[in-house]
Amino acid sequence: MSAAETGVVDVSDSARAALTGLVSTYAASRPGWDVAPVRLLEAEMLAPGRPGIVDVVAELGDRVVHVVFGLRASAEDAPFIPDGDDVVVGSLVDDDGAAVVVDATRDPVVAAMLLERVSGEVVEPSLVHHLRDDKGSVTLAMEDRIAFTVYNEVVDGPRPDLELFLALDEVGFNHLAAPLAVWRRSGRDLGMAQEYLAGASSGYALALTSVRDLYASGGPPELAGGDFGAEAHRLGTMTARMHLGLDKAFGRRPGDVGAWAVGIEEALRPLSPHILERPDVEDLLVELRALQVTSQAIRTHGDFHLGRTCRTEQGWYVVDFDTGGRPTSMAGTVPKTDTVPKTDTVPKTGTAPKTGTAPDADTAPDTDDGGPVFRSPLADVADMLWSLDHVATNAADERDPSGRDGLSELADAWVARNRRAFLAGYLGVPGISGLVPPGREALRILTASFELVRAAVHQARLSEN
Repeated sequence: MSAAETGVVDVSDSARAALTGLVSTYAASRPGWDVAPVRLLEAEMLAPGRPGIVDVVAELGDRVVHVVFGLRASAEDAPFIPDGDDVVVGSLVDDDGAAVVVDATRDPVVAAMLLERVSGEVVEPSLVHHLRDDKGSVTLAMEDRIAFTVYNEVVDGPRPDLELFLALDEVGFNHLAAPLAVWRRSGRDLGMAQEYLAGASSGYALALTSVRDLYASGGPPELAGGDFGAEAHRLGTMTARMHLGLDKAFGRRPGDVGAWAVGIEEALRPLSPHILERPDVEDLLVELRALQVTSQAIRTHGDFHLGRTCRTEQGWYVVDFDTGGRPTSMAGTVPKTDTVPKTDTVPKTGTAPKTGTAPDADTAPDTDDGGPVFRSPLADVADMLWSLDHVATNAADERDPSGRDGLSELADAWVARNRRAFLAGYLGVPGISGLVPPGREALRILTASFELVRAAVHQARLSEN
């Protein structure tokens, strides 16, 4: 097989073999990555010389991974970002001779070169630092004006989370850090540069501060110094705008509340079978099965909680769509249909040189074969309502592990106030009534049912860990 067929560009056969070993070494150092056979799919010399950059896509067992290697004349040449990890991966010989190979995301000079190559943006290397490093991606802050994410795990075709992000930006949903460039090659999304939200506070941190203040001061939550009610209302408004944006971008499908009732029970049974025996849950599911209302299904966030949001001086933002394209539960989804609603717009991607073209989102596969999922927008709403309860419970457990101080009444009051405020903000947005069933009772029954599933999923995750 020729180099062109394997996607190897400007890399010698010997360097190709060495890169396969370097990917194995890199994988062994990454948390959550299993050691598995490596097969090189693509390699491109993005920047020859010293420092230089080689970009690699490879199969690692049954996954496709993306690794960017920096090339240095010696390890002493690299001003590494201090984080305690070993950034030297190994060595490589290319047309410029022997090189020390480093993790490009931990060498600020190489990282700045990579950003310029991908987006055209020039930054000062000394002002590069890590924002986040997890199993699937690394995000760097560049001069506190650009957030640059390199995806370590990639898929064939568009990333579902990035597809949602770009589509929302294209239809004018402005509660996002603006995209500056998307790095693509051979139909795979490899990274993204976007606006850096300076001074942003996590939604979870803000809510936690509010509830801690209430526990310290007592009294009604609206009189506590850190009252969250107005922010919960704004957060509800933003959530409704997100759903209307997703509806505009991807269209909607008719939902089947009867099928959702069955799906919710089916989701709960393996996760928390004993919960189905609780009288209050039995009553709720009877009410759910008896609902005779119409509702809609749209592309949703999929795992929408306070930690996926942040607050700046300009307002609330959605900062993370990384759900792998699959929601926390398939309850509330609609089955595959022959026709996929199409958006009238194509997201602007800000391509970099030699990045290739990603497939059109309109031709993406649907639910049954791992593609886009359409489900009730109330599932996202339930996720956020659960999140409000979760932060209050965590704060109570933190302050009073024994339960002797009786914080439950304060927690219940805080949760009730902020749930009401969130729903008021959500339902007050013009147009949202076309996506949710009519009547507050139907809304209560559906959100409470979806919230049961969300809580069960969370508990199952805790048990696994």
